[in-house]
Amino acid sequence: MMSLFHWIIIGQALIVFAFVMIYASGFAAGGVIAGIRLGVLLEIAAIGMRMGFYAVQPIPGNLLFYGSLSGAIEMIIVGAIVGGIYKPAAARTS
Repeated sequence: MMSLFHWIIIGQALIVFAFVMIYASGFAAGGVIAGIRLGVLLEIAAIGMRMGFYAVQPIPGNLLFYGSLSGAIEMIIVGAIVGGIYKPAAARTS
């Protein structure tokens, strides 16, 4: 696993980048609540992807359940953090 660890870091960086870009493009005005909403929506998509993996790979069902549960908690926390930190740039006036 350690020989492939860099792929985990790259994958997490891509997820963070996508989350922040999606938040900035349509959720930023809503603050923390909008960040949590985005986290929940993205986790619903992730659960769908996990279900697809479950259908084609030999993983136990409880791994699907616990992975989805922990993913939901993680994305709610991430959404709250992004919503609390991200501040849209002020509109320019001419």
